[in-house]
Amino acid sequence: MKENEHPYVILSAAMTIDGKIASKNGDPEISDEEDWKSVHKLRTDVDAIMVGKGSIIKDNPKLHIKYYDHKGYYRVVLDSNLSIPIESNVITYKPETYPTIIITTENAPANKIKKFESKNVDIIKSGKGRRVDVVNLMPILYDKGIKRILLEGGGNLNWSFIKNDLVDEIRITIAPWMVGGKDAVSLMEGEGYAKMHESPRYYLSDVSSRNNYVNLNYKKEER
Repeated sequence: MKENEHPYVILSAAMTIDGKIASKNGDPEISDEEDWKSVHKLRTDVDAIMVGKGSIIKDNPKLHIKYYDHKGYYRVVLDSNLSIPIESNVITYKPETYPTIIITTENAPANKIKKFESKNVDIIKSGKGRRVDVVNLMPILYDKGIKRILLEGGGNLNWSFIKNDLVDEIRITIAPWMVGGKDAVSLMEGEGYAKMHESPRYYLSDVSSRNNYVNLNYKKEER
């Protein structure tokens, strides 16, 4: 893959002081209103928002923009077995402004593909195994005109992008909570790196704070 063939990916998340993005019961309510406004502002500057199927099934978000004028963007959902409900907000809410693309695999059932396509959802197949091949996916999205992606993933999706060196920028809000719990979702899940030197490095490009919240902006180090 050539450097200019894949979108610029911004990983955006709010987490607790101890690095959790949701409680052990899956409660993700970490951000305050000001943080949500900054997230929606960031959404105005991308071509797509990307999430995993777990976010859709559990939270049923609209993945839209409030507070600001905007031109709209794609909603990209990674769902290897097409398991999100057909009545999900990403399917039914303002599809003319926020068209939805579902990324699945070559093994996706044809009847499910047809069902989603009947709702004007674009289906892209990437990968032949159980999981979506995100490396193969990037140039496909780039060719569709998606040059900037806001990754609002859970721990496993974030790990998938980090381990494949696909994240160019990380924007983190640290909230004044300590939630704990081995079953609480961390910013990154997955198997992790065995050695620190194996992991990608980022440099701190900006930091700010307000009302006990800290905002950190990291960008990828040149190699």
